Amino acid sequence: MFSLVNKHEEFFDYLVTNAEYFHKGTVMAREVMSDMSKLERCSKEARDLEHAADAVTSEILARMKRVFITPIDREDFYLLTSNLDDCVDDMQDVILSLKLYHAGLAAEKPVRMADILVEMSSEMIVLFRLLKDIDKNEAEIAKRARHINELESEADQVYREVISDLFDGSHEVMDIIRWKEIMEAMETTADQAEKVGNIIKEVVMKYA
Repeated sequence: MFSLVNKHEEFFDYLVTNAEYFHKGTVMAREVMSDMSKLERCSKEARDLEHAADAVTSEILARMKRVFITPIDREDFYLLTSNLDDCVDDMQDVILSLKLYHAGLAAEKPVRMADILVEMSSEMIVLFRLLKDIDKNEAEIAKRARHINELESEADQVYREVISDLFDGSHEVMDIIRWKEIMEAMETTADQAEKVGNIIKEVVMKYA
């Protein structure tokens, strides 16, 4: 059985914090798509979130150098830390893309893509909390990690549908350019979130 006794459980609290930053970013992107008046505020807050997440990541890496025992192998913890940090970075790119390309109000399918990212980030918060007790929460972790895979598959489908719609001949060139770039940024974020979920599944297989 895998035990976390005296193995610095606070490491997982750091990951929960960055997962919460990721979630805040997804919520802001969803808000902006429905209300462009929030764009300036959310753009600034997205940069602040990215800086805050970087600070947490730096603290994790610094603490890993100072402690003898970590909750899981240092290599696994580094993978979780760095890939979660990438999620926050990718989410900032989504919000900055909305600003850079003067997106305007989003259509139904891009909004659905944003909803998927919100749901993925919500699941990620729960997953990192559950990792504190892998043995007890193994089944629940596996279930939620699979759900992240399912959400990413839905995100792929929505992405393909939007790209197909953009090139159906009914859209202005500038709209094609801006929404293709924004959708690609969201698709990248969904892929990165799934990568974190897959790493979590691998950790569970190793330690449960």
